[in-house]
Parts: sequence; C-alpha cells; structure tokens
Amino acid sequence: MTMFPTRIATLTSASARIVLIGATKAMQICRPMGARSLATSARHRADKTQRDNLPSTLNSGYQTRAMSATTGQHGTSIQATALVYSGYGRPVDVLKVLEHTLPLPAPDAVQVQFLASPINPADINQVEGVYPLKPAMTTQLYSPSSSSSSSSHLPPVAVGGNEGVARVIRVGANVSQEQLKVGDWVVMGSAGLGTWRTHGNFKATDLTRITEKAGRTGKGGAPRLDRLQLATLTVNPCTAYRMLRDFKTLSAGDYIIQNGANSGVGEAVIQMARPLGVKTINIIRNRAGHEQVAERLRTLGATHILTDDQLGKIETKELVKSWLAQAGKKEVKLGFNCVGGKPTTEMARMLSKNGHLVTYGAMSRQPLMLPASLQIFKNVHASGFWLTVWNDEHSTQERQAMIDSVLDLMDDPSHQFAEVNCTTNTWSLKSSGDLQGRLLEVVQKATTAGNGKQIFVME
Repeated sequence: MTMFPTRIATLTSASARIVLIGATKAMQICRPMGARSLATSARHRADKTQRDNLPSTLNSGYQTRAMSATTGQHGTSIQATALVYSGYGRPVDVLKVLEHTLPLPAPDAVQVQFLASPINPADINQVEGVYPLKPAMTTQLYSPSSSSSSSSHLPPVAVGGNEGVARVIRVGANVSQEQLKVGDWVVMGSAGLGTWRTHGNFKATDLTRITEKAGRTGKGGAPRLDRLQLATLTVNPCTAYRMLRDFKTLSAGDYIIQNGANSGVGEAVIQMARPLGVKTINIIRNRAGHEQVAERLRTLGATHILTDDQLGKIETKELVKSWLAQAGKKEVKLGFNCVGGKPTTEMARMLSKNGHLVTYGAMSRQPLMLPASLQIFKNVHASGFWLTVWNDEHSTQERQAMIDSVLDLMDDPSHQFAEVNCTTNTWSLKSSGDLQGRLLEVVQKATTAGNGKQIFVME
C-alpha cells in the first residue's frame, strides 16, 4: 500500500482549514474490473509556486467534524469536507481536504448531502490541468459570503469531481416544490460543479432530480436503483444514450460496432442496444484476462466480440459478413470510438456505405486516421461527441427528459442494468484523524492502471 508523508499542515480562517495528513485505507470491494488507461499528469510552474506559497502550521489536534442538517431553513450549520485544489498537477500532490462551514442556500439554491461520487478519468485530467473543461476557482468555500473579506488572502480553490448523487437537505426560499424539495435525490446537471465533497450548495437549475415514478422508488421514497448506479448515471449511460439516438436512426436487427467495449460507455451501449433489438460487435484488447472480460460482456447482452488483434485481417472481415448475412442485414450503420490509432482505422473500414463513426474518447492517445477512400467511395461520416457540450446546449427540461429516459432503461425489470464494476471507498461524515490520507490513497489507486473504477461513498 502506498503511504504518504505523515504530517499536518493547516490553513486557518474564520470557518475553514486545509488539512494535509497521512494515509490509511477504508474500502469495500464490489467487483474486479479491467485496467483502464488514464492520462499522465502535467505540471505547471506557476501552479506549483502558488501551492508552495500556502502557509502551514502544525496542528496535531485536528479532527474532522460533520453535523446533520435540519430539514428546514434554520437549525445547525453544516460542517462539510471537500477535496479541493488551488493549482494543477499530480492529484496526490495538489489535492487537499478543506473543512468548511456551509451557509444556508441562496434563495435560488439548495443544499445537498452527497451519497456517492466516482473518480472518472476526466476528473483526474481536470486536476492535472490537461482537460478542456476547467472549473472556476473560488474563495467562497472558506467562509460565508458575509465574511468573505477574512478569506481574501487565501488562494481560490476548485472542488474535484464531476459526477455523483446527492440528497436535498435544504431548499432556498425561491425554489418551488415542483423544482426540488427536501428529500429529493439529485444528480449533476452539468460538469465542473465539484462532487468530491460531503455537502454543497448548488443552484436548483444546475441539478437534475431522480424523479418519482411508480415502481422506481423503494423504501422511504428512495430510488430503487442503488446509489452506485445513480452516482455513475450522468456520464457513461447518458453518453451511450445520446450516441445511440443522435447520429443514426436504428431499428431492431441493425448492427453497430464499438471499441473499448468493456469501458463504462461501452457496457452502457451494450445494455441500451439490447432492448432496442440492435446488435453489437464489440472490440476489446487481447491481453491477460480478456476471456473473462468477454464473458461479462456476453452476460450484458453483447452480440459478438472481437479482439483488437483480429482487426484488419481478411478472415475477420469475412466473419463479420457472415454475422450480417445470418441476421439478414447488409450494413454496419454506426461505430463508436474511444481508442484512436490504427485499430480504429481498421474498425472504420467495417462500416457500411453512409456509415457514421462517432469518437468520444482517445485512450490510446494516437491520432484518428481515416482513409480518403472511406469518405469518397463509402461516404462514411465522422463526428465527435462530448456530453458536456450537449448539456450546455440543452435546457434543464431537456436534460431532465434524458435522465428520465435513461432511468427507464436502467430500471426496466426485463433488462435491468448490471451492477457497477467498482471499488467503494468510505468517506465518513463523522470521520476523524487521517481523512486526507485515506482519500488521497483512493485517488492514487484511481490513477494507477489495473485498479478499476473507484467510488467515494459518503456515510
């Protein structure tokens, strides 16, 4: 187990302090998961200078405190904790625990308690400073706005994470019951809001409710889907949903092809294609354990599976033709790419005339190369897709409609989504002692190939 230096550095203000402490482990294994490629870190001199200027003093008596919120607008304040960064770099170097007091939510906002928040590759890239979307950094977390002057000398920070599920615990005076109410479960309506935290205040329009529906809610009105499925709802399943609907009109029996089939998006594509009657050709890497990966994909509903070293071979092309013939089809209409490089070029060759290649990732970090012949003689189209842009260009109502449709697919008893491949890691609301060490160890695991998806579970 990786250990971090055991020391404590605190940054004190009226209602907040940043704490850097050692490392222990608190986690529960859900399921093993295959290795996933993550971007390497990028260092920036200016950011390092800013980090080095953080004042530090010893405080061996640090304890993390968290108090429960009342269900109204009055009562005890919330002592929250968050993983924040004031500059870009290696996540284990720049992330710090910020303990702070949350003010009451603004009139158009709500206060939430997070239930679970995953660590996605994009989250790591964002902290490293190599992701296109960079959240705004602010000093507002240090103290309520009424005493913001006391934090003017402190560096602005951003909260890590873009995805998670939370429960509303307070609502602002201008938030209607039709928008959100105490007890509602919500997910993030856009990226960059910061989800690696125990509590937070958000504009009501920035959140999307897990709507109540007959059969969807369980005991106490909570959603029937587990918190891990909901915490990972807004990136992978929504990306799969949009790509299956926005580029080609698909009918039962149609074929699509995808690489990275065992990624989060890939698995969601398989599970969403199945109830549509759409057949999938799924490409995975030929490496140790790929047989187990293939077996899992078959249980999710994968129609056919190929390994990347089979691409470009004549016998593979003939095999795909035989699959199409058996199904009475002649076309592979749509392809999804999250890899890039030569394997994607070979996958694109399998698309039929007027086929469409959609790129949503580039895990190999190799350029996407498409032969001119595909575009000239087969009229193959190529597009990129980024869910963040879709969310920004569509209304709150349209985002809500998408979430409702995805939930319908995930929770349909006839083809309910499988459990999330993950490792859960407890983020205790009443934790004391080595909180930062535990959280940073989880982040370190998330950045290391072979450890699978990591999810913070707040308890």
